[in-house]
Amino acid sequence: MKFDKEDPAVSLKDVLAKVQEIQRQHPELDVFFDGDEYAICSRPRKKA
Repeated sequence: MKFDKEDPAVSLKDVLAKVQEIQRQHPELDVFFDGDEYAICSRPRKKA
């Protein structure tokens, strides 16, 4: 999920809330914010 970094309506709080929402919906994924791409990314969690 990409965000427009020029959009003043999107705050860091909004982005972090969306990360948490995705984490709750998909506990099998490692969800993180990529600051270079200005996007929320995910990947399968590594099994121990």
